[in-house]
Amino acid sequence: MKKVGAVGLFYAFNKIAVDYKNVGVPVLRQSTKVQYKDPVHGANFGMMIDVGACVGCRRCQHACRLENNIPDEPSNMHWIDVYEMENSTPITAVESIPPTGAVLDYEESPKDDHWYLSFNCFHCENAPCTRVCPTGATYADEDGIVLINYDLCIGCRYCMAACPYNARRFNWWDPKHETSRISPVDSSVVVLNEEVPLRTRGVTEKCTFCVHRTRDGENPKCVEVCPVSARHFGDLNDPDSEVSILRETERTINIRENLGTRPKLQYFTRGVKWNKDGEKS
Repeated sequence: MKKVGAVGLFYAFNKIAVDYKNVGVPVLRQSTKVQYKDPVHGANFGMMIDVGACVGCRRCQHACRLENNIPDEPSNMHWIDVYEMENSTPITAVESIPPTGAVLDYEESPKDDHWYLSFNCFHCENAPCTRVCPTGATYADEDGIVLINYDLCIGCRYCMAACPYNARRFNWWDPKHETSRISPVDSSVVVLNEEVPLRTRGVTEKCTFCVHRTRDGENPKCVEVCPVSARHFGDLNDPDSEVSILRETERTINIRENLGTRPKLQYFTRGVKWNKDGEKS
């Protein structure tokens, strides 16, 4: 009887999961408590990061946390991680996230004979996370941004297991959201962002390319605050956009390209060097 009951529950859950997944992206998007803005018709958003320019200052990381209501407690969660790499390991040799030999908790930067690799969700065109989600909570929208409907997420973490870039985070505890925080970037007071939904215990989350900004024609916050213009964002379908021009004029690197995920977070290096004060030379 127990076996019969277990089988029955399995098929019942499977039917619910399939029914959710067949609802369709527009309905999924509308069901979230804080709705995402409508996708930009005809757009395909992507990001390029110049690892030759990045100085490892982590301003992108700090600004992302404040902009997207990522709490300081109880977990030290980030949507952007920045790794310190030795020059003996170039970007073309990076085959995993986190990279072999990378240092995450470095204290000072930039450091001689080192470079810095920052990463967030890769918003893959062939995203494994969207294929394994049993409820359709994770989906790729019309403009190429991969999003999560937190109302539909059941915390199974299949998406985390499927992501080859370790770009997703899970809420193991109830987040503690302060009404305001001091920005480590410029010491300003930053209040909770009403345009970004607060996540709860038991759901996954990740970078959204600051969908609340980019669909209004703005850059993601990480791009806006970068002091050396290492981050670039735009519409890959627009041949005149900065990211499209960079794709055509620079040698781009796709991490784990052999997996066929077709990531839209890509890297390049112009060989830009920097002075000890962090400014471009």
